Amino acid sequence: MALAEEFVHYAKLDAEAPNVLQKLHEKYKLALVSNFAIPEYGWKLLDKFSLKRFFDAVIISGDVKRRKPSPEIFQKALKSLNVEASRAVFVGDMVDLDVMGPKSVGMNTILIKRRPIENMSIKPDKVITHLDELLRMLEDC
Repeated sequence: MALAEEFVHYAKLDAEAPNVLQKLHEKYKLALVSNFAIPEYGWKLLDKFSLKRFFDAVIISGDVKRRKPSPEIFQKALKSLNVEASRAVFVGDMVDLDVMGPKSVGMNTILIKRRPIENMSIKPDKVITHLDELLRMLEDC
C-alpha cells in the first residue's frame, strides 16, 4: 500500500493530456483501460488530475480481475462503450500490453513511442511520439 501511495504522489501527467482528452471526448466515446491491482489508486490518480470527466468508461484491472493484455479487459471496455472492436482504436505506450492485447480482439492500435523499442514482434497500426499527434492522426481515420 505504501508503494501505491508513493506512486500516486509522484505520478506525473503529460502536459498535453487534458487538452487532447477534451478534444477527443467532444468527438468520440472514450474508455480508460488500466492495470491497477488496487483500483482505489487508479481512481485517486483520475481525481488528482481531474480526468474522470473525459471517460465514458473506466476499466481497472483490479475491479474486473483481468489484466492487460488479457482479451477480456478490452472486451469489457468495448461492451461498456457499445462499440465494435473494428471501429475502436486503443492508444498506449507498451507493446506487450497495449498493442498485443487490443489486437487480439480486433481493435486498431496506436503506440506512443516514449523509449526505444526492440524486437517488436507485433506491430501497432500507427506510431506517434507525442500525445498531441493523436488528434491529427484520428482526423485522417
